[in-house]
Amino acid sequence: MNACVQHFHFEPGTLIAYDGYQLVVTGSVKSGLAVRDRFLADGETVRHFVLDDGKVHELLQRHDIVIDPEFSSDRPDDLPDASKEPDFENRKPAERRTAYQKEAWCHAARIVLKGGPYYVSRITEHYADIKAIAHDRQKLIKRGVDDNGEFGARDWGPKAVSNFCMAYFAMRQPHPRVLINKTPKGNTRRNLTQEQCILLDRCCEFYLSTSQPKKSSIVALVNRRFKEVRAEKQERGDNSDFATPHRNTVYRRLGKFKRLQLVIGREGFRAAQKEFSPTQHGVRALKPGELIELDFWKGDVFTFSQQSEFWGLLTPDLQAVLKDGEKKASGKKKKPRQRLWICVATDVATRMDLGMGIAEKPNERTVIEVLDMVMRDKSDISRAAGCTTVWSQHTGLGTVIFDTGNEFFNEAVQTAILNAGGSFIYGRAGVPMDKPFVERHFGGLRTLFADELPGKTGYSPQCLVAYDKEGMAAFNAEEFRLLLTRYIVDHHPQRPHMGLFGKRPIDAWKEAQKYGAVRPPTLRVRRNATGLKVKRMLTKEGVRVCGLPFGDPSLFPRHIENGEFPVEVRIDPNDLREVTILVDGKQIHLANQRPDLGRHSIRTLMAAIKAMTESKPDDREFYEYVLAKHADGLAKKIEVGIEKHGLPSTEITPEELDWFETSYCFRLHILKNPEEARSADMGDLLAGLPGTGIHTAEDIAAEKAAADREGQQRAQAIEGEDDVAATTPAEAEPPDAKPPSAHGRKRPSKPIATADTSASKAQPPTGRLFTGTPKGKGKFT
Repeated sequence: MNACVQHFHFEPGTLIAYDGYQLVVTGSVKSGLAVRDRFLADGETVRHFVLDDGKVHELLQRHDIVIDPEFSSDRPDDLPDASKEPDFENRKPAERRTAYQKEAWCHAARIVLKGGPYYVSRITEHYADIKAIAHDRQKLIKRGVDDNGEFGARDWGPKAVSNFCMAYFAMRQPHPRVLINKTPKGNTRRNLTQEQCILLDRCCEFYLSTSQPKKSSIVALVNRRFKEVRAEKQERGDNSDFATPHRNTVYRRLGKFKRLQLVIGREGFRAAQKEFSPTQHGVRALKPGELIELDFWKGDVFTFSQQSEFWGLLTPDLQAVLKDGEKKASGKKKKPRQRLWICVATDVATRMDLGMGIAEKPNERTVIEVLDMVMRDKSDISRAAGCTTVWSQHTGLGTVIFDTGNEFFNEAVQTAILNAGGSFIYGRAGVPMDKPFVERHFGGLRTLFADELPGKTGYSPQCLVAYDKEGMAAFNAEEFRLLLTRYIVDHHPQRPHMGLFGKRPIDAWKEAQKYGAVRPPTLRVRRNATGLKVKRMLTKEGVRVCGLPFGDPSLFPRHIENGEFPVEVRIDPNDLREVTILVDGKQIHLANQRPDLGRHSIRTLMAAIKAMTESKPDDREFYEYVLAKHADGLAKKIEVGIEKHGLPSTEITPEELDWFETSYCFRLHILKNPEEARSADMGDLLAGLPGTGIHTAEDIAAEKAAADREGQQRAQAIEGEDDVAATTPAEAEPPDAKPPSAHGRKRPSKPIATADTSASKAQPPTGRLFTGTPKGKGKFT
């Protein structure tokens, strides 16, 4: 129903680089983006191509794509204003000649520096070569100055040439009009000294007071203060001119204050927030993602506090373990029933929900997870929840609006939004009209969703007085999340919305594609903005997360010369194909050395590690080989169990990840390229049953007895000989001896040395000796 390909908006001049191509966006067409090649040969005409929306969507899912929206600054505000400045052809001949001379220096710099960058240091280094080519070009185009019958070229210094190149090559189609000297406007002569200007500014700042003084009082204040300063200067023997500014000068200075400064200073911050709030009575947006409203709502449904038994077996319920530990230490008992908080991100242009989170109480990590959902395709969530409609809608962050709650008024949330390329505005707490669209959406959640469920509470404590709210609770958090996901994906977008003039949100989303949605950031930028931030040690192998190896030692040889090096790691919980580390302020992207495990989320991988290592903690080496198969089987069990037991949370905090690694990943060292190992059925392995590839206690005991008997015979044979001789298998093993292992195979043991012979003369006998306790599989050395 909503299978149309999204159309994202790219500003003209944006650079897109991938697979050796470097394309510059020139415009937007109905089915994609019009682009041109960045590099053009001399005399080559510009050719335009079209990247269809499907290709753009595919590129945004890649890690290696580079998108630079600031590549070209050839925008209308960067060009001369045609209404104020005459066009290039109507300029004076001398001005046009100077512009062509500057252009000759730009072309010369491009030839010598091979396309840039045009730094002052590089131009200074090659100044002689650039100057020679520039003079020749000026002579060829006859743009020099005739000096007594000889050609005289025009010269500029390296800094000026650098500025010319920056302005000239920043245009989509370079033209010498950008090199025209700007005509000075107005009165450029300063009548007041710097000291007079500073004193005048200080006096005018008294106008920004809640007492709201008149302008005439500020003129009187200026006269008084200038008179006092002039008297002080004369007492010091300074008779320099320090005239008082005219009252018209004071009025002009007061007129330079912006409206926002005047309202904040003279009427107060609350009045300014009310007048200049962009959401006052609602703001209409055209493009999806241009304006996003975000808020928490305490759901009007009582749910069970305990987690589902099904998910307790499949996923490490780390959050519940940590919270239970805190409550046990404080002596407080957790309530059996609760009301969950729902966080929703709503797109103002189309009323589509782009993100949803559930928490026991508002917190900044849930907000960051919802922002991450806004910027990524959520088809996996809708598919797991069994929704009919695909939840594929996603955009970049334009302007995010929320109130001043502690979960939003947070440095981590602000940093995440800014790093993702968005901006944020705080509305007033308790003022619904500052976020009217998400507040109206919460009203629909109450009437169309919560009121239909058992355990509903109503809109106030006086509502449903005779109804047993807590006693009617029927769902836990996972089941409630499943129902809410289906409502947001299948039900809400299909209902006509009066704010959209009777259109459905899904139809409004399709129609808004003609404007193009705000472009989401690349995967690496999104991971840096909303990913988990943890501390790890960088070694010659890279870094490890839950035992998974990430890294390439060739990327950071200098930092591991002296052993381990602490770094900050950014992890995307839903994409483990690579991680990002921060070394000396520089981002380095490390690929997963086990790509077969990269397709799993961090929660599924943690569930597999927990379930496997809890059965036989010592068999970690064997588990490393079958971890991918077990994770796949676990993911299938989760998909089957969602309908009956609910949808699990995908949220995780850095503290929970650290706690899990300490509890379950100690000594877990997953190999880069594991070999295939023979193993029993996964169910038999986890249950401890015998089978192919499993060494039982009887097998280990038989092998130990055979090894002891063989060792005693070997020692007796060596003591009876003067010289150490090699023992044949027939002499070392009785005819009736059983095979030393369940597989009937023997491995050569280490050389044996006795007190009568030196270790250097000892020869390795055949057979095996048991030298320690079994290590999970009954290994012998």
